[in-house]
This record gives sequence, structure tokens and C-alpha cells, in this order.
Amino acid sequence: MMKRMASILAAIIAVGLTPGAPHAPRVPKVHRHPPGVRGRLRSEEAPCPLPEDDTPVAGGTPFEGLWRLTDMPDWLHAIARPVYVKTAIERSVSEFASGAMVLEDVRPRSSRLRDGVFHGLFDLTVEGPGGARRVVCLRGVADPRRPARVDRISPGVPFGEEGWRCAVPELRLVLETLPGDTALPALAMLTDPSRARGFLEGAIRAGSPAYADIRIEACTPRVARYKFGHRCTFLYGLEYGPGAADRGWPQAVVAKTYWRDKGRVAYEGMRALWESELRRSSAVTIAEPLAFIPELRVLIQAAVPHESTLMDLLKSVLRAGTAQAVQEFRDQFAKTARGLAALHACTAHGRIFSFEEKMAEIRRRIVGLTSWIPGLDGALEPALARLDALAASHRPQRPVPSHRSFRPAQVLLCRGYIAFIDFDGFCEAEPAMDLALFRATIKQSVMRLACAEPPEPSLDIPSELDGLCDLFLDEYERMAPVSRERVALWETLYLLESALNGWMKLEPERFESSMALLERHVRQSPLSLA
Repeated sequence: MMKRMASILAAIIAVGLTPGAPHAPRVPKVHRHPPGVRGRLRSEEAPCPLPEDDTPVAGGTPFEGLWRLTDMPDWLHAIARPVYVKTAIERSVSEFASGAMVLEDVRPRSSRLRDGVFHGLFDLTVEGPGGARRVVCLRGVADPRRPARVDRISPGVPFGEEGWRCAVPELRLVLETLPGDTALPALAMLTDPSRARGFLEGAIRAGSPAYADIRIEACTPRVARYKFGHRCTFLYGLEYGPGAADRGWPQAVVAKTYWRDKGRVAYEGMRALWESELRRSSAVTIAEPLAFIPELRVLIQAAVPHESTLMDLLKSVLRAGTAQAVQEFRDQFAKTARGLAALHACTAHGRIFSFEEKMAEIRRRIVGLTSWIPGLDGALEPALARLDALAASHRPQRPVPSHRSFRPAQVLLCRGYIAFIDFDGFCEAEPAMDLALFRATIKQSVMRLACAEPPEPSLDIPSELDGLCDLFLDEYERMAPVSRERVALWETLYLLESALNGWMKLEPERFESSMALLERHVRQSPLSLA
């Protein structure tokens, strides 16, 4: 698999988005781990092997202090391994210990370390009496300052029912059935087809004068994405009466309900883009905003027809890429760069987001981790100060309308056209921000796929990735100017953020691959980051 992945990446780059695009220089390979790091990990807990990066032999890197994060407590390591969580739950939950129910599988839905406490959601596949299967979502909290105690089991409440609670002492974990999502009060209404029909019709009539007479006869809701307590996205197929022909009413709409103020920010950004020349752009399609209901924090927009995303296409090319698939990816990759340039060139306005603001976010995240790894902030401060100095000496370009969450998954593909979605973070920022996040995400995604099987030692996946991402930058630069030094600075922040998130979300494979990419980026950057 890895040989094929490398050959396909090489083929994509060899075809080239621009003639004669240079490859990144190759340098000697060494193991990316500091001495003894992998030795501190038990073999069954060690991240899966990845392609060796191109870090030169001499010296360390400014972010070497991040490897302190491998010193995770044993009980936290165990929570990060679903097989250990499954075994511990089987021993602690009476229904499984007695054989009344069978726990078939445990999958973490989300994990987060915050303020010295672990928070997570787990999906448990359970077989009950008569072979009936169901999936139960449990919320878990582990606070090392408050050991979980067996006597905290909720008496008389069956497993999986509302109010059920149980301690898993060996993981310091307290589990409970997921309660109702009080942070998103519109969920019940949006899930009910009858109530949602009336709500959508009234909201669209009030929010979009062009559809003031819309009459929806029925709607079919489908949950497209859900993050408990934060956001839920619904896709609705709409049905109209016989008089709706040629009225131009949307065939499908998307409704998003948010926690706090993100919905308003997203709606205002979408309206600004829709009222700009980007609405008529031939380079990229955007969704039409239809309404925002502040009391329920619900945004409604027209659905953008699509067949897949750029991320889907990348995965299919890497797994089983034919010459035709590679060519399609090359074409869509180039269109995405041109579409981003069109977004950056439009006249929409939003709040300013700066490199300094992103640096402040990173620093807060590092400080938050010091409750787990004392001294981490001090170990990384010299590297962050170096980034501050480089940012001061390489001034940013003027702010432009920006996506702020621009990743391959936000690029929709349909019959040769592309569309951009999810403008929840819309702002004005220097072009380097969107470009750097896109590049960093491409690299992280391919490295994550590469983790599926042990690589061949001779493969040079990171070098091929550099070439691919440089071609994206080349294609963008044909449409608009860009500071490559500022792209390098922003990409450093996003790779650093990915490594921190890999630890905070208990994803050791993500942490290790992000560290490999970060260290390599530092070594090969056009700036003196080291």
C-alpha cells in the first residue's frame, strides 16, 4: 500500500500544475524520536510506525520540548486505547461482568484534556438478550485529583438508561449515559419532520424576500454532522406542491444550530460573501444564506449540490489511484487554488484576524497543558519568541476575505465545479493564513492514511508532500501575490497546533505524525526557525 501511495503522489507531482515545478531537496534521514522516547512507551501503546522524515542528523529542533508530552500517565495511556477501555468497562459494569449483556466494541467519539481533567464520549456497541444490538453513547470524566470510587454506581438504574452512572476505578473514569443536549435547544424541533417543515417555511419567508411565498409541503431531515454541546448540521430534502415548478425554490436546505454565537458570525459572513461579486464567480460556488433565527441560534442556507469533497478524492487517489483519478485530482487541486484566490479577491468584509491572535491561542493552549506536563510553557517559549521575532521582521500582506477553516473537506466537487462551505470562522486575514492551513491539513491527512500499514524504509512521503503543497502555492500565485515567508510562519503554527491537539485529544498517532511534519518543516523552512 505504501509503495503505491508514494508512486501516486509522485505521479501527481510529476504531472505538475505548473511546468518545471521543483521538488523539495532531499536530505539524510534519521529517526525523528529523541533518544529514549519510544522506550518510554509500552509496545502495545506506541503509535503505529510512519514514514521516516528528513530531519538532518545534527542538532535538535526548537520544538523538541514537545516530546515531553509522551510522558503521559499510564491510566491516561489506557484511556487512549479502546481495547483497554473495553476490558475495564467489562470488569466494572455488572451487566457485562455477569454475562447478561455482551460488550462488542468501544469506540471513542471524542476526547479532550481540559484544566487537568479528561472529558470524552464513547460509543459502546452492546448485544442484549435475544441478540438485539444497540449503540449506547456514554460520557466519561476522569479527574486525577478525585479518584473514581466503585460505591458511586447509581443503584437501580439499568445500563444505558437516563440517570445510569458507573465508576471504572482502574481508569479513574466515571461514566454516565449521555444526557439531553441542553446547549442546543433547537435539536428536538429540527429532528421532527412536521415541526421542522413549518419552522423552515416561516424562517425562509422572513429571512429571504426572494422566497417570501415559498410553500413547503414536506421535508426529510438527515443529521449530517453532530458535535455534542457545540453544533449540529441537518440536511433537508424539500417537497413542494404542483405549483412550485419553475419557481426557483431550493430542492434542499441545510440548517445548522450552534452553541453560543458562532451561528450569527457564520450568517453575517455568508451574507457578506453573497452580496459581493463572489456570488457570480465562475471560479467557485458558495451557498446562499436564507435565514438566521437568533433565539434558537439556527442558520439556514441553500444546499450546494455535490458528489464528493476534495478530501474524498484525495483518499480515493491515494488508495487506488488510476491515471484518470490522478488527472482529476490535479484538475480539482488547481481549481481549488484558483477558487481560494477568488475568495481572497472579493470585496466582502469581516472582523480582522491576525497572526498575533493565533499565537495567543497557541500560548493559552500550551499553558493549559502545564497541569499535565509542568514546565512545558517554559520549554517552548524560546521557540514561540523566535516566531514572534520573525513575524515582526516579515510584515503581513493586507487582510483579505478569508475562510479561516480552509481544508480539503470544505471543498465540494460536482461535475467539474467546486464550492466552498462552512464559513463559521469567516474573517479578514492575510492570504497566508488560509494557504498555510490547507497545506498543513493535506500533509497531516496523507500521513494519517500512511499510518494504516508499516511503510517501506526507503519511501520519502514527506518530500513528495512538500512538492504537492508547493504546487498548490504556485497555482495560487498565478492568480494573486503571496508572501511565502508568511505562509511558512502560519504553517509552523498549524503544525504545532496539530501536535498539541493530538495529545489533548488522546490521539498518539496524530501527535507523532504532526511532530514529524513540524520538525521537518522547521528544518526546511526558508526562514531561520531553528
